[in-house]
Amino acid sequence: MAAYLSMGEAHRRIADYLSRLDDAISQSDGADLASLLAISSAPASTPLSDALAAFPDFPRLASDRFPHLSDFLPPLLRAIHSHSLRRFGDAYSSFEKAASAFLQEFRNWETPWAMEAMHMVALEIRLLAEKADRELVMSGKNPDKLQAAGSFLMKVFGALAVKGPKRVGALYVTCQLFKIYFRLGTVNLCRSVIRSIETARNFDFEDFPVKDKVTYMYYTGRLEVFNENFLVADQKLTYALMHCNPQSESNLRKILKFLIPVKLSIGVLPRRTLLEKYNLLEIL
Repeated sequence: MAAYLSMGEAHRRIADYLSRLDDAISQSDGADLASLLAISSAPASTPLSDALAAFPDFPRLASDRFPHLSDFLPPLLRAIHSHSLRRFGDAYSSFEKAASAFLQEFRNWETPWAMEAMHMVALEIRLLAEKADRELVMSGKNPDKLQAAGSFLMKVFGALAVKGPKRVGALYVTCQLFKIYFRLGTVNLCRSVIRSIETARNFDFEDFPVKDKVTYMYYTGRLEVFNENFLVADQKLTYALMHCNPQSESNLRKILKFLIPVKLSIGVLPRRTLLEKYNLLEIL
């Protein structure tokens, strides 16, 4: 427990975490850096969160030990600390500051070695915003963090939508934006991102990772359903279904929940065995 942690041990744990972060950056270890930036999935009590609770001067420790990362590390530690205390609004605000500093560094790196970490930042900004907005609603306040997360992710998209190897990371961020816009009911905002992906010369759709292409086709297929463009929706959702990981039954079911009504609308009846397999008989 944090209450029984000595100051010396707390100092050691925080310094160890900071050193690992600095090493990951200096050694261009994108996978390790990404794992160190995962906040929202952590339990309330971890060795690091207990140390932060026992050593309240952790922002100064971070700035003194690693002055070249003084815009990034202190707010990152504050985000981790606030999240462990379930103060999600504070966690989001601190993480957005850290994410902005990280994005600035990412822009300056010539190679895409930190893409996995940038994707983790994009995921965390959305997940923390969702938690913060639930907290704001519970306290009777205006939930505005998810909208702010969308604005930040547009900056990330801009950093990736460039010529060069970083552009292959743009579709993942696009899918995070889609998830935000669909949750907020602002699907009209998807259009500008879609235009960038589908008309820009920087992008070749086949170059993107398969899982990102599947997610993209799922959401753009849903958009075509909204617009009653059922033939196009059929093409996009069928693509998502055919390329989805066959082991991911929950994702297959999500796709089929939209694809089956689309098929029905164009006169194609699904097999009963398919409906039974994915528990979708209620659609008929």
